[in-house]
Amino acid sequence: MKKAFILLFCAIFLQACADIETNIPKNEVEKPSDIDIVEVDKPTDKEIPSILLDNNAFQSVVGWMSNEEIVFIIAEKGQWLVRSYNVSTNSWRTIYTTTTPIIQGTIHPSKEMILLHTSKDSSTAEIQFLHKNGYVSQSLSFESAEIYMDWHPTNPNLVVFSTFYEDWSYSTFVYDGVTQELTSIEVENPFVKWYDEEKLMVFRWSDSGLDGSELLLYSILDGTLKTTGEEKILDVTNIGEAIVYVQINEEKKQFEYRLEELNGTKKYEWVTPAVSNYSEWVTSSMSIISPTEFILLNAKEFRNQDDDNQQSVLSKISLDGQQILGETNEQPISCSPNAENCLGGFAKENWIITNPMVEKKWIHLNE
Repeated sequence: MKKAFILLFCAIFLQACADIETNIPKNEVEKPSDIDIVEVDKPTDKEIPSILLDNNAFQSVVGWMSNEEIVFIIAEKGQWLVRSYNVSTNSWRTIYTTTTPIIQGTIHPSKEMILLHTSKDSSTAEIQFLHKNGYVSQSLSFESAEIYMDWHPTNPNLVVFSTFYEDWSYSTFVYDGVTQELTSIEVENPFVKWYDEEKLMVFRWSDSGLDGSELLLYSILDGTLKTTGEEKILDVTNIGEAIVYVQINEEKKQFEYRLEELNGTKKYEWVTPAVSNYSEWVTSSMSIISPTEFILLNAKEFRNQDDDNQQSVLSKISLDGQQILGETNEQPISCSPNAENCLGGFAKENWIITNPMVEKKWIHLNE
């Protein structure tokens, strides 16, 4: 068990802005030559759905279970429900019901399982592996005030957890659903991610949040650390068959992206303007749509996070290059597997058709 710095913990979970302001000149970023601009078709005849929910019952949108089904968490009459809404049939089905409050849900990229974080009080957490057909295959209990999870993108039996306690100390565990073994590991940073089935990515923070971090690989087989030579790292994500690297070029105020196959035979690189919250860099919102593709929302020019006067660029990224879909406000996004529709906003209240790009509020709450 190690003690996590409170400021670093808050920076990751809350992205709190520091009080010190800096004036950094804006830099123009050259667009790579291999970006494709999607031609805008005639006005779409696709209908954007519209649903009305009770403000007290609606808790959150978990995400897309398929191109047609969107999973919600609803609380009503003393029960917490995992429900899915079918866009094509305009119908609902209840997947799972519990009397224990559901804190959050995560859908595995395979679209077969949902990982539920439930809690009866502020010092304990229960993790449930919920099948899409409504049965709980496994469950785990932790002593925890907060919990961080990273689910392996291709093997739903592998999850890494970091549990935080009230004094901000933490413990990190690797869970194997096949053997049902929960193994405690010692890592210097609790926010680890899967690299492959045998290694985890560990981020060694620099003294300043603006300098990025060093990327290390931790072996879950023998507990050893290996350097990768990757520095100034802001984020790394395994999306299934490829890995997305995000590094900072401080001199040019740019995020440098690299999408690389796991075997390293093919890669695509590009840059976007950086975004800062004064004390650290704020990476763009992205949504994985396949093991080699994702949709990215990035700034048009260098700016501070609290500057919401500018729109951001929505792009589809693959190993073959980038397609610019359009522009919208900076917001979290969750996109369907076929990339035809995205949900935007902190409550996923905005519906975004990607080609041609149309955006409209689709979740309405009554008082």
